[in-house]
Amino acid sequence: MKHICTKIISSVSLITALLLLNHNSSNAQCPVGYPPGSTAFDTTIAFPTGTTSIPVKFPQFNPQDGMVTCVRLCVTITGIIDTLAMQNYAASSQTATFNYIRTDQITGPGISTPLSNSTSLSYGPPGNILTAYDGLPGAGTDFYSMSDDTILNDVLCRTISDSATIIQFYGTDSVTYNYNISVSTSASISGGSSSTLVLTSALVNFHFEYCTCPGYLLPLNIYRFSVNKADDKKAALKWFGYDNNQNGAGYHYEVQMSRDGFNFQPVDNVQRNTNGNSAYSYLYEMTTTGRYFFRIRQVGEDGRSYFTDIKYVDAENNSPVKFNIYPNPSTGIVGIKFDNITSGKYVVLINNALGQTVVNKEIEVAGNAYQQVATLHKGFYWVRLTNVASQLSSVNQLFIK
Repeated sequence: MKHICTKIISSVSLITALLLLNHNSSNAQCPVGYPPGSTAFDTTIAFPTGTTSIPVKFPQFNPQDGMVTCVRLCVTITGIIDTLAMQNYAASSQTATFNYIRTDQITGPGISTPLSNSTSLSYGPPGNILTAYDGLPGAGTDFYSMSDDTILNDVLCRTISDSATIIQFYGTDSVTYNYNISVSTSASISGGSSSTLVLTSALVNFHFEYCTCPGYLLPLNIYRFSVNKADDKKAALKWFGYDNNQNGAGYHYEVQMSRDGFNFQPVDNVQRNTNGNSAYSYLYEMTTTGRYFFRIRQVGEDGRSYFTDIKYVDAENNSPVKFNIYPNPSTGIVGIKFDNITSGKYVVLINNALGQTVVNKEIEVAGNAYQQVATLHKGFYWVRLTNVASQLSSVNQLFIK
């Protein structure tokens, strides 16, 4: 008779009672005594057998709806071994063991170190003995199997309260988290011939939550924010603000700039108008070529912030980067010689004739120098070089003989 070991553990309920945090205080109290709120999203994903990675998206928080003081992510993982089977085909009894190691990992916005959990388990027949093969595969004491074993049941949580990190959650698009499963197994049957089968799956619940304060806590707003080029090296920022004489002395606007659209730095403060004029303007000088991203941070007298959406302009000389591949044809070495290159960071992307990416790396360029970037097997390839700052690129063909 087939030997089956079955064990099912009920799912752990999701932890939802976490401390509310904001970027100024550990008790997450909203200003002026207003009660904090929250906006939450839940999704449960069943990982079928063999799936090892999947992206999970959640909406960004629209800044028109209020202010975010913290972001919380909790992931409830139920890992399952669907089927494990071991068969002894030897003419004598054999010692049989099976080892299973699994790691679940979540990465994404606001998670500087991945959320991860690992488990390591051992399995085998009673006494770790499979008797001599009886001629009937899949049955008897020469065969061991188990199914539906919940080997991992855990809740991983992370609370994000740093204001500089929370900025990336504002917007009208989405944020993406990546869930990865890594499994390694090893089976051992002493002597003779044998076969082993293992199938694994998972049931994962994502609880994503914004800790919020109502939008009316800031009796101010920004509208009609625009960025245009005043000339080849100047960006003209314009916006309108709901200003009134009740705004305190600490109320102001902060101009922020970024070269990659993600990491912003303050460049200047603009004080509120006291003459009843709601129009504001700011002229920013762009010292190098490429793309410049801008946004306005509106700061209330209590220090609370409100952000505009992001606008960008391109500085002059935004012609695509020019480069030569040397040697071409090549015996395997791929080198790049730059022509009109601008110092900075570049991404080298090489695809083969099937469209598969074989090289994806970032390089630092300081001048019109030659750089070796890869060694490839023979065939046709396409090499794309992209300026990280401007996102402009060029493509050349490469032949490895």
